Amino acid sequence: MATNVLELRWPDPRVIPLAPRDDITIRDRSDILAAAMVLERRARRLGLRIMIWHDLASQEELVDAEDQSINAGVFGWSEQDLVPWRNLDKTLRSPLLRAARGAGEPFWVDRNGIWAWTQDRFLDQIDLEAFDEHSPFPAAIIIPVHLPFGQVGAAILVSTDPEARNLAAEFAAAAPLAPAVARFVAGYVAVTRDERYLPSDSILSSREVECLSWVAHGKTDYEISIILGCSHAGVRYHVTRACAKLGAVNRAQSVFRACQLGYLGPAPLGHHA
Repeated sequence: MATNVLELRWPDPRVIPLAPRDDITIRDRSDILAAAMVLERRARRLGLRIMIWHDLASQEELVDAEDQSINAGVFGWSEQDLVPWRNLDKTLRSPLLRAARGAGEPFWVDRNGIWAWTQDRFLDQIDLEAFDEHSPFPAAIIIPVHLPFGQVGAAILVSTDPEARNLAAEFAAAAPLAPAVARFVAGYVAVTRDERYLPSDSILSSREVECLSWVAHGKTDYEISIILGCSHAGVRYHVTRACAKLGAVNRAQSVFRACQLGYLGPAPLGHHA
């Protein structure tokens, strides 16, 4: 008599299934071009043109596997259009990118104001008095993308009608585009990031974080010793230990790397207003 035996096995917890591949997924450089073309088509269907920067600090160009510009070759921007965005001094003055650095969600902007889905006090501070001088577009939708290790990217979307100045309707329609842009930019950065600039995994003690936090807020070792109720030499010891753990060559770099890893926040550790 034949017997069928079904062997049951527990799944190996070390094997994590890959996320379902979709048309925006970038798993290696060969995926960049196709994913960018999908984003371009989605934006066009909404009556919008798209431009993307994966690192606002450097304004480095997105490129495909053949090192061809995505903004030019796929999104259709001319060399003349892109020249202002390659001038770092000009982009530092851009109200579009200044707002993108601190905004947590998409918004649209023109010379009269900035409109987001929720109230954002950071956006309220952006000076738009010289908007026409520093923005090549009369109005734009911005999708900020905040990435690991403190990197910020952004997508800029403008109407295919160069005279359009009110993008409220387009902004509402573009809401589903935001997660697709974030996925695209995150995937692009993951396959192109320069490993030399990645911070190493580091475990800091609470005292080390406290000391670095006060260093980041401009306090001297002597002032920190008074705040924390410890010796001057003790503060130096904890800061030096944190520097070594972070692979930093000095205090400034240790603060930067601690910020990248999320150890430091806007208020010092243990500080209560």
